[in-house]
Amino acid sequence: MALSATELIIFSLLQTALSLNPEDPNVCSHWESYAVTVQESYAHPFDQIYYTRCTDILNWFKCTRHRISYKTAYRRGLRTMYRRRSQCCPGYYENGDFCIPLCTEECVHGRCVSPDTCHCEPGWGGPDCSSGCDGDHWGPHCSNRCQCQNGALCNPITGACVCAAGFRGWRCEELCAPGTHGKGCQLPCQCRHGASCDPRTGQCLCAPGYTGV
Repeated sequence: MALSATELIIFSLLQTALSLNPEDPNVCSHWESYAVTVQESYAHPFDQIYYTRCTDILNWFKCTRHRISYKTAYRRGLRTMYRRRSQCCPGYYENGDFCIPLCTEECVHGRCVSPDTCHCEPGWGGPDCSSGCDGDHWGPHCSNRCQCQNGALCNPITGACVCAAGFRGWRCEELCAPGTHGKGCQLPCQCRHGASCDPRTGQCLCAPGYTGV
């Protein structure tokens, strides 16, 4: 039975890849051709014999004539069809129903977010997220500059300042309050007679008229 044009179109559309979502931005589509076998009709010529009246006495005034006529016949043939094929765009690979970005180098401390592009975890940088942040930077890709002062260390993940002995504050911009010293300003000064205390070491700075450690 011959396929109608509508049936052929439906058949073609059913061949479209269904595993990938064409609306996915990482999915690319293209049209491809393929051949199908169909039964098609055509006009087949044949020699048709007919008779006409004429002056031929021997044939009882009937003459034989020939003409080319046509009749409907059927044959198998190939028809080129087209279907839309979905596949992952360049730089992506198929994983189930999704197209996943491909990074040539492994993202050591991060994840691959687009072809050959890593998104690093806080505290790590470099093309493959394998380099730790230096002392002046923090955060993903080490993109934030530390705001710490007075020799304080900067946490590479959060950016929080780790104050050196004798300092306090969000940026370690303040000296310890009078009467305290050391790491985190947690140690009380042991000085007497009005002596001040070095906020870093706790060493006493004697008032005039006094000596001692």
